[in-house]
Amino acid sequence: SYREAIVRTCASFGVEAGHELISAVKAAGSANDDWAVTHRVLAGAGVEASLTEVTARFEEVYQGTEDAPGLRRHETLIPSRELLEELARSFKLGIVTGRPRADAERFLREHGVRGCFSAVVCREDGPLKPDPAPVRIAMEQLEARTAWMLGDTPDDVRAAAGAGVVPVGVVPPGQTEDEAAGVWTALEGAGAARVVEADAELGGLFDG
Repeated sequence: SYREAIVRTCASFGVEAGHELISAVKAAGSANDDWAVTHRVLAGAGVEASLTEVTARFEEVYQGTEDAPGLRRHETLIPSRELLEELARSFKLGIVTGRPRADAERFLREHGVRGCFSAVVCREDGPLKPDPAPVRIAMEQLEARTAWMLGDTPDDVRAAAGAGVVPVGVVPPGQTEDEAAGVWTALEGAGAARVVEADAELGGLFDG
């Protein structure tokens, strides 16, 4: 829903920014801040709006207003709650996200998986990916020396590699064939040790 929020925020400024464009911007890197990504896309289209203005509009689209529910109401959990609970029984799990802590914590609670995660590192905790610092913070909180990190953007992969953990690229669901191929190529190009499709392969990644 964050990517859809970018699309709809741009549309509210009169700019058509399809998911293919957003995927391309994400693939280019340094795109872990969706407010800044939205501002960048709008600026590229000639829209003179401040980051503050763009952020406020984005938050209306994502959080909702008194008159309209926000996109956050439509967010789904990937991977499933069942898989996360299964993994949490065998591994210590952490999250590194560019989202504000309030959004991340609320999402995890609403989907009943907050207890699966021993570390939740958010935008308030340090530099954003691709800087490896937030990954290192998560490793410290988990008291882990080795780890895999799953992510769907080149920034995720680069942050993981920079922190010395194994980066696994994940192609998110809901992509066209061309979009999925582009994401796959971008993740491999960023240095992913392996790339998997979220729908078909994520559960089997941990078998054995």
